[in-house]
Amino acid sequence: MFDNILWELTKLRRHMGGTAGLTLYVFGIVTLGILAPTYFGYAIFQARVLLMYSWLPLLLTPPVMAESVAGERELKPESSARLREWVYGKIGAGAVYGWISVLVILTLAILSLRASLGRFLDLPIQFLAGLGLVSLASSAFAASLGAVVAIGARSVKSAKRTVRQGLLLVVIVLMYFARQPWAWTRRLAIPQNGPAFLEFAAVISVVCAGFAVGLTKLALHSVESTEIRLNL
Repeated sequence: MFDNILWELTKLRRHMGGTAGLTLYVFGIVTLGILAPTYFGYAIFQARVLLMYSWLPLLLTPPVMAESVAGERELKPESSARLREWVYGKIGAGAVYGWISVLVILTLAILSLRASLGRFLDLPIQFLAGLGLVSLASSAFAASLGAVVAIGARSVKSAKRTVRQGLLLVVIVLMYFARQPWAWTRRLAIPQNGPAFLEFAAVISVVCAGFAVGLTKLALHSVESTEIRLNL
């Protein structure tokens, strides 16, 4: 499986859209990792904002998964064992891509703020570990979700359109709930100290990992069902 992940990572540039997609990706990394922290300063290093950073794989990974899965549907192996490895390799490569992207952005943000203000942030190690856990779990979730959507889509464009519509719906729902003065929303406040944030992040990560496992099984079932229909 690890060989398949490495092989898929070698094709990452093509799945990102070639030179144009890579340029857009670098621009996003520079904007989020250097320009935004330099402009906003310490205001960007709040628990809520950093937690949003850890969910960036939801924006970065699904389009790549659409190109990787839907764009290479004709290259699917025939045997069930190799088909599973094919799916695992693509989901694993997508998760690695999303996770490393978040880690690079957060590292650049800390270094750029150090360069502009002259000192490092006093972030507890538990806080950083929590961000790493959430970003890893969100990367696995985004990759498995992107695989499920891409397998069921008729084309790469259809998969990307479905992902964009789904993300837009999620953003609208979150904005609506964030503006409601309901009492229960106070219980969802993000912890501000290291140990409590790590516990909070661990719970989120376990939930995301559970969804990722379920979506991966669904992707395997979907691709095997598609293969059976094609053989018939």
